[in-house]
Amino acid sequence: MTHLTYFRSYVWGLLIFTVAVIISGDIVQSTESGAGCGDSWPKCEGSLVPAIENIHTAIEFIHRALTSVLSVGYLGLLAWSYLLFGRRHLVWQSVLFSSFVLLLEILIGAALVFFGWVEDDASWGRVIVDSLHVVNTLILLASLVVILFWASESENRSISKEYSRGRFLIAAIGVVMVITITGTLNSLADTLYFSDQVIVEETPIAQLLVSVRAVHPLIAIIGAFLIVGSIYMVMEDPKATYSGLAFGIFGILFLQVIVGILNIALLTPVEIQIIHLSLADALWVLLIFFSLYNYSSEKHTTT
Repeated sequence: MTHLTYFRSYVWGLLIFTVAVIISGDIVQSTESGAGCGDSWPKCEGSLVPAIENIHTAIEFIHRALTSVLSVGYLGLLAWSYLLFGRRHLVWQSVLFSSFVLLLEILIGAALVFFGWVEDDASWGRVIVDSLHVVNTLILLASLVVILFWASESENRSISKEYSRGRFLIAAIGVVMVITITGTLNSLADTLYFSDQVIVEETPIAQLLVSVRAVHPLIAIIGAFLIVGSIYMVMEDPKATYSGLAFGIFGILFLQVIVGILNIALLTPVEIQIIHLSLADALWVLLIFFSLYNYSSEKHTTT
């Protein structure tokens, strides 16, 4: 195995670990453990390694610990990409951008704790920051996919500025982001609705979120058809590549609809939410890969 192969394996590992961190964050919200470490950050209950007195502290501490490990992994990524590619390479530049997004992700998480936008809080601040949080998370995952793409294809492919069907790829990406944001707000609504500390009828924001919970399933179903249509339009192009990724996207969309229905029918158990989120992350990763391969073209070499 070459250094480049090892590097790509490292980034794949980092991508999978990032998904694990994201899932742990979802568990934090689903179990109302956001204040499990109190209002201290980055310490937990004022200590680097707190006394685990309840399940909420354990869940929040594990999430923070995983985030710390991910940060260390990124330090390794920064150093390795610089030594392997140099500062002018697309891989190094993509790693720099991804590191900035991770830093922003951590700061958003800290803001949620500092401002008390956790557990049973029902405020516009939480609604807005939760939405920003999930968008930033999508960008973080996408940036890791971009790193993998350029680490594999920078010598063979370049972004095609003349690609006529790029608008369909952009539309599909936009639809997934909208579905994900509404899903995040739905998850918040479920958290508040099933909380013993929130009286929905007396909390205007909670009442609003709960009243529009039907919007997410509707948008998700309509969005699934729009994504399929957009991908189909791309595949109609004779130059379309990596159709296997497209069929993977179609398969995940079908599974997402099934899991979404189960999630509603079973009153949003944490286990189903984890599966739902994992599939959403897989869909996003495949869509970004598919978009990159079809928004780029092979370089023409002269002999």
